[in-house]
Amino acid sequence: MCTSAHFRSRACGHHWLQIATACYPGLGFNTCDTFGDGVAREESPVVAVDTLCPACLRPGLYDKNTTRMILDIKNRCRWGLGPDKRDFGVDCCVM
Repeated sequence: MCTSAHFRSRACGHHWLQIATACYPGLGFNTCDTFGDGVAREESPVVAVDTLCPACLRPGLYDKNTTRMILDIKNRCRWGLGPDKRDFGVDCCVM
């Protein structure tokens, strides 16, 4: 199972995920079955870095198989059996 790391840039303020450990060489967000199966996973701790994010550093040239930009972060809580959408429970969001 591939794992990812969550980064936040102090220089530009953007967030992104990057493959921390690939389960097999060459696997990543586009090719590993771990991602995109609809099952919620434990979130990665946020690592603050002083450099620019990949999108600001090399616009359009970063590897989208190993790096994904985070467009929006929603903090919600859920009551139920688990974080997966298929589990019984109720989402709570304060606006």
